[in-house]
Amino acid sequence: MHLLHFSLLSPSSAPPSPLSLARFSLPNPSAFAYSLFPPYKLSPFALVCPSRVLAPHANSGEPVVVAASDSGTGDDEKGEMEMYRTVGRINATHGLKGEVKVVSSTDFPEIRFGKPGKRWLRMRDGANEVIKETKLIKGRSIPGKNSWVISLRGINSVEEAKNIMGAKLLVRSDDIPELPEGEFYTLDLVGMRVILKETGKLIGTVSGVWNTKGNDLLRVKPDLIYREEGDSTNSQILIPFVEEIVTEFDMEKREMRITPPKGLLELNSRSNAGSSKKIRFMEWTQKKKSQRRLVTAKKIIDEMEQSHILDALKSAPKAQKNSLGQQIASLDFRLFQHAMNNLDKQINELAEDMDKNFLLLLKNAMKVSHECLLGNESERNKFHNDLREKGIELLSNSKAAIVLIINEKNKIGNSSEIDDDLKNFLGTIGELLVGGESKPIVMVTAKHEVQTLQKYLRDNDYFGLDHEKVRVLEAGRFPVFSMPTDKSGNKILFKSPFELLEAPIGPGGVFSLLYNQKIHDAFNQMGVEYVQICSLDNKSAVGNPLFFGYVSFLKADVGIKLYDGNKGDETCFDMIVSMKYMNKISGDTKKLGFIAVPEKHDYVENTSDGWVDVRSEVANSCRLHFPVYGLLNTCSLDKVCVINVLK
Repeated sequence: MHLLHFSLLSPSSAPPSPLSLARFSLPNPSAFAYSLFPPYKLSPFALVCPSRVLAPHANSGEPVVVAASDSGTGDDEKGEMEMYRTVGRINATHGLKGEVKVVSSTDFPEIRFGKPGKRWLRMRDGANEVIKETKLIKGRSIPGKNSWVISLRGINSVEEAKNIMGAKLLVRSDDIPELPEGEFYTLDLVGMRVILKETGKLIGTVSGVWNTKGNDLLRVKPDLIYREEGDSTNSQILIPFVEEIVTEFDMEKREMRITPPKGLLELNSRSNAGSSKKIRFMEWTQKKKSQRRLVTAKKIIDEMEQSHILDALKSAPKAQKNSLGQQIASLDFRLFQHAMNNLDKQINELAEDMDKNFLLLLKNAMKVSHECLLGNESERNKFHNDLREKGIELLSNSKAAIVLIINEKNKIGNSSEIDDDLKNFLGTIGELLVGGESKPIVMVTAKHEVQTLQKYLRDNDYFGLDHEKVRVLEAGRFPVFSMPTDKSGNKILFKSPFELLEAPIGPGGVFSLLYNQKIHDAFNQMGVEYVQICSLDNKSAVGNPLFFGYVSFLKADVGIKLYDGNKGDETCFDMIVSMKYMNKISGDTKKLGFIAVPEKHDYVENTSDGWVDVRSEVANSCRLHFPVYGLLNTCSLDKVCVINVLK
């Protein structure tokens, strides 16, 4: 339970008092603008986070201090879980002796992480979540960060430390610091009755406190009579916890009296209906877009003489027809058609051209040691320092974005199956991205893993990132086609009746994906100048200032980081592309190179006797693959720079 960050409105005609220096912002400030709130004005939003703040006045007339407490997530489990409170989350290893970094969610970090004694870990064990007792040996704070480095009993190596990544550090619920008289915890607000001071009408009871960036809102569950009288159709009412609204506060009677400004409670009621209408409109809009994409795709399929797909769509039962239609609409058939029309040329030329380009680029590459790249001062010279400062300036001014390609090796089935590389990356991403506010981050993963990754991010509060700047996208896919002796026989295959056989199009397809999802438009609006596109592995220099500084210094369109001159495979790559160049190729990603990869696939075929299985022991089909470095074939080599990292 986090500290209740108390926010106050200032009277329009009076100078600000010491109590009115903190400010608040509603979830949708524009919705309240017309009535904010005579005789008060909404000051510009400022994020403040004091260690403790003043609550509305109690009956005694003395200010009541709402003290900080442990975890404000409000997600403690029932039963055994209620015996504990979360005080932090382990997000990274530190050193080689089993120390770990923990992100604090308590306002008593010196006690929770600096004082040795019993602690508990809440972590996953297979499909189950368990609580294990441990002992804090010692801890020290990390200057300038909301993190501590701690040592736990029985964790003496990096391997043992990795086993507890993502675990939450707990204390017993009854182990809470004693507060001075007149102070209480935010959890004590839950269950208090909320009464309209003017009429004495019971509005409802406090069900929780919404602690967001600078906003402290009471979540009030409306009383049944209040709802039946038509005063609210909403499942909850949000009330700013400020002294101008919560005018009387009685902990003994467990009630608070409010004088809400005109329109506040009515807006709470109407917001639900408005949100429902907005959701229905968005669903309708998406349906129409999908229908338009299906019409376009069917025309292209007809042009490609793939009539067997259209025949299957016509003959399919209703459920399968809808499913196949959605699948067809989700695929970029226009790009697929272009690739198929130029298949012979691409197969013969692309790989050879890429190898030639790399040989030329390596001759002029800047060579640095791995330690220099990581920031070891003893390995850097003045030029390296200048580049690093340039990169820090770029990152601090939020002119960089990150696109992370999650490979198949980074297995995601549920949060317990996410591999260590991905866990460690997500756990430390806040520390990797230096300076300024949160950077835009796009994560690209397989279709069946999108929802799992989104849930993992939500469950961990996006690891300190701004959730509005984090997107998880489904990796692009193309249909798999047969491999006949002549081009006219290329035929798109079915995985099962009324389901096309698909395969990933490769990391190079990310440029088309960013364009189709209008991500590059969002980057432009945010003022992004450079986008890092990299795989998830221990060689990727995510948000590295030296790398960004070098590309910016040379004003390059594309920057590539290699290890020992090896461009690696499609599971290990790291590049930075300027937004200027991304805008140039946006909408014309057909220029990007691709190859056809022969593979063995089992599939089904619709015959006069119905659907039959086709199996083979040798390569019988092809998938189209867009190599990430195919971008080089569209770019002048004098606008490409390379960092060659030496071991």
